[in-house]
Amino acid sequence: MRIVLFFFTMWLVAATVNAQNSNSCGLMVMAHGGSDQWNTAVESAVMPLRDEFPVAIAFGMANPVTMKAAVTELEEQHVDCIAVVRLFVSSHSFLHQTEYLLGLREDPPAFFISHGSHAHHGSKPVPLELSSSVIISETALLDAPEMGEVLAANALALSDSSGAESVIIIAHGAGDDKVNAEWIQKLDLLADSVRTTGIFNEVAVHSLREDWEEKRAKSEKEIRQFVETHSQNNGRTIVLPFRLYGLGPYEEVLDGLAYKSNGRGLLPSPAVTEWIRRTANELFVELEEIASAE
Repeated sequence: MRIVLFFFTMWLVAATVNAQNSNSCGLMVMAHGGSDQWNTAVESAVMPLRDEFPVAIAFGMANPVTMKAAVTELEEQHVDCIAVVRLFVSSHSFLHQTEYLLGLREDPPAFFISHGSHAHHGSKPVPLELSSSVIISETALLDAPEMGEVLAANALALSDSSGAESVIIIAHGAGDDKVNAEWIQKLDLLADSVRTTGIFNEVAVHSLREDWEEKRAKSEKEIRQFVETHSQNNGRTIVLPFRLYGLGPYEEVLDGLAYKSNGRGLLPSPAVTEWIRRTANELFVELEEIASAE
């Protein structure tokens, strides 16, 4: 009798789990992608979430191939709704293309980012086929207060508490002046977390505007000037990259200058995992509300 009861209990548990899975939401994390170390850092940040709900990662700049693979991976786990968290610095990054590919808007982007870093005119991309409902995050890392905590922690890890240090936080930036100003404004708010530590002489934020040659040249000059000026007279400059992983092109920009950096971006940090979790759960609630209203 006990054996029968045991197997009945196990069947009931399995049936309950399957029922939950058949009406569950999954998470797609979109990230730019890079070196093996870059990708591993993202996978490590996402790993704790796999115990909470189905998760798939789509590397690339709204790459339809990796996005489709992520959708398939989730739907094979019997999800019926997908929350898409875009692990990008800016909320503008590849948004139009992402919305189009996921069937959330009918008009394709004027320029379609394919497998490289270039935007192309050309044949109209085909939206992905999905059997799940989808919702996309409208915020990104620049909007996340948790990233201020990461910046402060990274600065303190490099500081000698001498009172002779200044900090410069460098981000990618944008070509459009208005959009770039938004980058700076948001980055400056996050920099307040570094300022409130009270141990740094000055905390500045700059954007390199990496992909726009003339604007980049001006930005490089300003960044180098800050580091040079604040490294004089026994001063020291701490460089914090506001990038998901690594120092990126900033090492070349700062070549020949004296500064302190461990080359660490926003990852690794549990705060990034927490932001992904918080954003995903907010999207899950929205999906549930949408389903209830139908």
